[in-house]
Amino acid sequence: MNERIVDTVVQLNNYPKDKYNVLIPVTSMQVMSNMQRIMVNEVRLDTTVDQNGNGRDIYKEKSSGKFAITKVGGMKLAAAANISIVSSESVQPDVCLKCIEMTKATGKAQPCGACPHAYDVKYIVTIRVPEPSGGFRLIAKDKEIDCSMEKATMSEAQYKRFLPHRASIAESKALMRCIRDALGLAPTYTQQELAKPFVIAHVVPNLDAPEIRERLASGYLQSMGLLFETPSGQKAALPASVAPPQKPPALPEAEPDDGYCESDYPPDEEDVDEPLPWETPQRDGIWCEECGGEITETTGRNGRKWTAEAIKGYSEKNFGRCLCPSCQQTIKKGGR
Repeated sequence: MNERIVDTVVQLNNYPKDKYNVLIPVTSMQVMSNMQRIMVNEVRLDTTVDQNGNGRDIYKEKSSGKFAITKVGGMKLAAAANISIVSSESVQPDVCLKCIEMTKATGKAQPCGACPHAYDVKYIVTIRVPEPSGGFRLIAKDKEIDCSMEKATMSEAQYKRFLPHRASIAESKALMRCIRDALGLAPTYTQQELAKPFVIAHVVPNLDAPEIRERLASGYLQSMGLLFETPSGQKAALPASVAPPQKPPALPEAEPDDGYCESDYPPDEEDVDEPLPWETPQRDGIWCEECGGEITETTGRNGRKWTAEAIKGYSEKNFGRCLCPSCQQTIKKGGR
């Protein structure tokens, strides 16, 4: 005899807002089958910060004086909400796509080596978010880093330390955009607000239901059969092939821009002065901004000796940045 289907309702009003941060935009959740149940997780972020306002889970945003959540804290909330990453890929920056279209139209390729956007990067991250109805939805966000703008706001030493990490920074910022959109996180909070637990509710399979138990047991025995033979001497059959994951839906086209609005573009991680994770003691010597190798004294084809300082001066005068002789030759030949 089938078990009676029980409707389960979780009232989220039991978590008062003065004591909790509720990240579900409804006041109650309900499951329509005994094969589902609602799980409510509480996540408490570490609000400990140093004298500069920087911590592991939060950091101080200088312009507003409030605190924002770091990637570490965001991943804690994502894990509690059963959010998974579907894809994370590097794509062509917008400025490069424009250059490619211009090349197609004119038939003349533009040299990348002297372009101020040669180091620009862009990442698109897609995540899967459980819905209160028991389904899932996909959220995709992107982040592009314009290195020419970053260079204008940094010293030369900071910019050199920034370049090797620009790809991972773009990926992290795109991921945090997805998490903020999925959970409805605010850009900034007060330290008192972040000290309150975050309440996250989502629908999960009910392991007490007989149907779910049978499927789990079947999958377990099937996987064990891949290692051991069955009593009849025949090896267990391989599990049915799983359909490949569907390609994430394309990002919607941007609507016509009718002016900047603070509410449309809330400040997030890239708009605040988060401490640089790559801050390390500066290396001595002169280093190539293209390949990262150290520039040392070199003898030219005419026998003339070039010091590292002379190579740097020549490169900055002719190429606009510090390059080693090998990279200079590559750019002269039309390479990057």
